[in-house]
Amino acid sequence: MRRSMSGRLLVVALTTLLIAAGCGKDEAKSDSSATTVADGSTPPATAESFVDPTKDCLADFNPTAGIEGDTIKVGTIGPKTGAITVTIYDRVTKGLKAYFKHVNDTGGVKAGDGKTYKLELEEGDDSYDANKTPAVAKDLVESKKVFAMVGSIGTETNLAVRSYLNEQCVPSVALGTGSPEWGKNADSRWYIGGLPSYATEAVRFLDYYKTVKPDAKIALLYQSDDFGKSYQTAIKQFITDNGGTMSLAAEASFDPKSGQTTQASVTELAQSKADLLFVGLSGSSCAGSLPFVPADWTPDRYLSITCSGKLALSFGKDKVEGIYTSQATLDPGSASDATDPAMVAYLADAVAAGISAEDVSDGVHAAGWGFGSIFVRALEKSPEMTRDSVMNTLWSLQDEQIGLIRPGNTVNTDNDKDPWLIEGLRIVQRAGTDWTEVAPLLAYEGKSNGFAGN
Repeated sequence: MRRSMSGRLLVVALTTLLIAAGCGKDEAKSDSSATTVADGSTPPATAESFVDPTKDCLADFNPTAGIEGDTIKVGTIGPKTGAITVTIYDRVTKGLKAYFKHVNDTGGVKAGDGKTYKLELEEGDDSYDANKTPAVAKDLVESKKVFAMVGSIGTETNLAVRSYLNEQCVPSVALGTGSPEWGKNADSRWYIGGLPSYATEAVRFLDYYKTVKPDAKIALLYQSDDFGKSYQTAIKQFITDNGGTMSLAAEASFDPKSGQTTQASVTELAQSKADLLFVGLSGSSCAGSLPFVPADWTPDRYLSITCSGKLALSFGKDKVEGIYTSQATLDPGSASDATDPAMVAYLADAVAAGISAEDVSDGVHAAGWGFGSIFVRALEKSPEMTRDSVMNTLWSLQDEQIGLIRPGNTVNTDNDKDPWLIEGLRIVQRAGTDWTEVAPLLAYEGKSNGFAGN
């Protein structure tokens, strides 16, 4: 029988205690039945069992909530108001909205159940403040009656509503965060990230950098929340796993909502004279930290994948030459990516959907476009238009090329054995107004959780 609210809360509490005690995670059960979807493919046998609403959801669970006729209502949460360091991410939501418009204008989603649907987006503003996110999420779910959440921004903000959205069995798809927390899907089966794990990102760069400076000293500037701490944890684990040949010489945290700059933190880190400045920040403060590097400190510099687009880099002024970053997707601001067929299509379709010619290459709108692409692919491959069917599809994708994901970088998931959509990254270095590849795309399929200690 389905659980009552009180029963569900008790189970959640007990599960949390067991995890804290180091107990093992649930194993996915198999289902021998096979269902053919509209494109002729057959989902893996496990696809019908990992998310099971008869076991996971409340008694009043409605698997088709948010679907009215041929329209699917979708919610998203991000910062439309707040500090300038975070409102840059409203462009992600605008990119998502433009993608849905593009889909609707070109006939809608031809879903796996054989029907065609239009998409309607409901936007929620939490100012990148985790204290505000629960009320916004509750409004979208209980008042607006959305089918799913797509592309919601932020690590702390998504964590603030993870238990609630899982309790409500609302799909939370392609989150705008790569926190290692999204790898813990045995207990949060209705959440799936839209970015590579920040831990995998750190490991990919350090795997490259150890070939350049195997005994490098690292100075880490990280965001003072779970987003930034993901980098901190992964770097320390990498150093341990690699025999301590590298070292973390200095570290400083920064709150992007403080209204302050990173000057004091960068000045503090400069005292270490480290070989590498690793910047694990988001928004304008990320590249915006580079002009504060003193002239007598000339470290190599790595910027988070979240702030490597053209707009984010503009805050670094003339100090971005030679920086390193990781790439999992094509860059709309890169001349070398401009001729890729997926990029050609994006640049034309996004402008037609209302993104200005100036903004289409900023690197932020494209992220929202990509998150929407992931959700639509799930609809296209789901044999039923139900919340649980869409999630089971997302947890069993095989060799998918979606949206602006780089050629050769395919999407594969396998329930809680491999909960990450994207695990392939290449390392690039800034040269003029473009990127030069210094280490090729390398996929860490099924390994991302290990990098974060999950």
